[in-house]
Amino acid sequence: MTMPARMRPRRMQLFSKARGSIQPLQGEKMNLNPIENQPHGTFAEFANTVPVSARAVDTFKMALYHDGVQLGWLGQNSGEWAILVDSAAKALTLEQYPYNGVTYYRILGTSRYMSVSNNAYVGFYNWIGARGWTRQGSVLISDFNHQKLSIYSKDNAYLYAWDAYTVLDVKFDEQ
Repeated sequence: MTMPARMRPRRMQLFSKARGSIQPLQGEKMNLNPIENQPHGTFAEFANTVPVSARAVDTFKMALYHDGVQLGWLGQNSGEWAILVDSAAKALTLEQYPYNGVTYYRILGTSRYMSVSNNAYVGFYNWIGARGWTRQGSVLISDFNHQKLSIYSKDNAYLYAWDAYTVLDVKFDEQ
């Protein structure tokens, strides 16, 4: 004998299906059994979200040096490409964002991560294009192309991940 539907205990609703994606409800314990929680919406919606399990460690401005001489700071232009700027006031405030064993650098208060394009320009991308970095001493190395943070010239001002250019030493000026 089966119970009438109105007498069966209601199953706890764990997710909201708002805007075509699954979101855990506030104050509820999430059930991670995949068979019980089939996704709604597209994979692209999930791929473009920022992971929530990691937290920012600290904030800083990145001072850039060559042969012990400070050239400037890490900034960005209107196209969101990384450039050398001449003052700390123009520099970006970054936060270290460790996630799944990889270190990322994110612009404070945004979802833009320091990344490397296919032609070695350093820029700031959303999470789907984020690239990790490894710090070796005072040098940053891109996990994408395994090249060091560099500059071609102060006149050009763009920053690259390219060993053939002038490799930069970095110092994190905490904020």
